[in-house]
Amino acid sequence: MSEPSDLSACDALELMRQRKLSAVELVRSCLARIEALEPTIIAWTFLDADGALRRAGRLDAKEPQGALHGLPIGVKDLIDTADMPTEYGCPEIFKGWRPIADAACVTVAKKADGIILGKTVTQAFGCGAVVKTANPLNPDHTAGGSSAGSAAAVAARMSPLALGSQSASSLIRPASYNGLIGMRPSMNLINGAGFKYFNGSFDTIGLVARTVDDVELMWTSQVGIRFERGTLPKRTPRFAICRPPWLDKAEPSAHAAIDAAERKLAGAGAEVRELVLPDSYRGLVEAHEKMQEFEAARSYAWEYENHRDALDPKVIAIIEAGLALPFEKYLEYTRLAQRARTEFPALLGNSDCILTAAAPGEAPKGWRALGERFTTMGDTTQSRAWTLLHLPVVSVPCHRGANGLPVGVQLIGPFGDDLHLLHVARWAESACRG
Repeated sequence: MSEPSDLSACDALELMRQRKLSAVELVRSCLARIEALEPTIIAWTFLDADGALRRAGRLDAKEPQGALHGLPIGVKDLIDTADMPTEYGCPEIFKGWRPIADAACVTVAKKADGIILGKTVTQAFGCGAVVKTANPLNPDHTAGGSSAGSAAAVAARMSPLALGSQSASSLIRPASYNGLIGMRPSMNLINGAGFKYFNGSFDTIGLVARTVDDVELMWTSQVGIRFERGTLPKRTPRFAICRPPWLDKAEPSAHAAIDAAERKLAGAGAEVRELVLPDSYRGLVEAHEKMQEFEAARSYAWEYENHRDALDPKVIAIIEAGLALPFEKYLEYTRLAQRARTEFPALLGNSDCILTAAAPGEAPKGWRALGERFTTMGDTTQSRAWTLLHLPVVSVPCHRGANGLPVGVQLIGPFGDDLHLLHVARWAESACRG
């Protein structure tokens, strides 16, 4: 007999609304998964088991009304929580730090009657050294980063939903590694107040779950629109298959994922076409990286000036690269980005979305396999350009590599067209499962 923690968020919500499952039962089931698996997975930095059970009990005592009624949620430790420590992945500086207020996205989730289980592991400030969080599908491999704990917690069925974030590939890549649905919404559609920014031009609150339904449930609750489960596009979707110049940094399994998705989608009746990016897009990866460095140097000025010895060398290198970048060069990169954003609608044409690789390949070997030799959670290149353009992105699993681990594709839609992109992703999810 399956446990409540095995249920999708939407299925659990339906049962709770029918009074066939209690929020306490669901939370207890998730806590049991955490107790059994956390020593191996290392997904959490803080767990509020007693608080989650108390909130679940209060919710069980009233009529289910909230959009997220009784659903456990993990929160990436770059996102402020007033009732739990928020250490930004850097306890060397922020050990036990408690902000005075919840982040906006946490407040919205609580108002929708979601239950915050705890804080999930992140790299320091979303960009520091590798973390030990293991991939639940094979703990010898990494869960990815920087939203490592959020992805691992959902994949391990410790929590049906989690909040993460993305500055480069911090959510889409771990979603791919763990066989999940990840969403980086259009820039600023989910309010970022109370989030520890790496750079203001790109950082976006993101969502991770096991199904498109569950991601859409969480997204609609954040932006304040009605959730209608299972909605599909009004016509068969059109996909623009993109193999960008930076795909040469990816492994064969990433190329195979694109091929597999193209084959499965076409086989399900979708219209697919090949999209070649214009020359103006070739500099987007570099522009993202350099803008990221420039802005990080300002975002972390206080930490750099007052706690430099406590910072990870990788963080210091990013800050110092940003300090060395001339302001005029930074402006050149911002203009390049703005031109590309303006060009995107014409590039997409009548297609619903671009489809390309979500990650460089399968999840690399991690801490359990390599110990101190574990130095990378995989290349970040595949998501940088789309993050730069502020576009909504949804990752969908569709392939397994030579090690048997999932490799996903990402669907990129027009700015602000997040809901339609989710409907297209639901169609693709079904086709790619076949």
